[in-house]
Amino acid sequence: MTEPLFSIITITLNCAADAERTARSVLAQTFPDVEYLVKDGCSTDGTPERLQALGVRVMVSPDSGIFDAMNQGLAYARGRYVCFLNAGDVFSSPHVLHIVADALARHGEPDFLYGDVRSLVDHPFLGTGTDGSGRLIRYPDRLSRFWLYRKMICHQVWFVRREIYAAQPFATDYRILADYAYLLDMVLHRRVRYAHIAHELAIFDGGGTSTRSSPRRDAERARALASVYTPWERWLYEAVFGGMRWLNRTLIYPVIPLLPERLRARLSGL
Repeated sequence: MTEPLFSIITITLNCAADAERTARSVLAQTFPDVEYLVKDGCSTDGTPERLQALGVRVMVSPDSGIFDAMNQGLAYARGRYVCFLNAGDVFSSPHVLHIVADALARHGEPDFLYGDVRSLVDHPFLGTGTDGSGRLIRYPDRLSRFWLYRKMICHQVWFVRREIYAAQPFATDYRILADYAYLLDMVLHRRVRYAHIAHELAIFDGGGTSTRSSPRRDAERARALASVYTPWERWLYEAVFGGMRWLNRTLIYPVIPLLPERLRARLSGL
């Protein structure tokens, strides 16, 4: 059996309505060379049955958390590239996979391709955009050490070669930020070949714990950073980052809502 170009994987647990919205977004894609898989953690609200009624392949098994579930989903995937689309998140249009396939060919099929995202997370200073439709975040083409120290690329817009995940799955001793730790390791330690496509690929619902500050999240971020940054780098970047936070809150954030979306998106991704 030939392998498809894409495997799209959704992780579910008692989220029938959100999962159906995500599934319909994937099923609406016009690109044919794709498989769609759902890994369900033994939902009791009818999530698997609701998705199976749409013709979706659902694997039901217990797991220890979202990253264990993601690793389990990877075991079933056959696609050359894998994208995880969370329950509640959707592709930005029915043509996203066509756009990504073209970009992969144009960039010589890199190990990791990422696009831009529209976030529905309620930012403490910027809200969810000027009209509540979300904030478009334009990521940079080059992922510098300093940028990765401060920022994360939503995994909903990652397209990663399956062999990369097979060589190293997500660390399940992280409960919140295993994807951030994975991104740091993939780009800064393993130095995979990557490319950016300046196109909105997904709408990020942002209801998960990774978007909310907490002592555990802060501890996991510190641990992830310590795995790839030296103590000197962390001291220096934190000092610079502190100044940037002040600059953002006093000068930049008040101005961003007044700018055209194209410029707002670029500033949000800096």
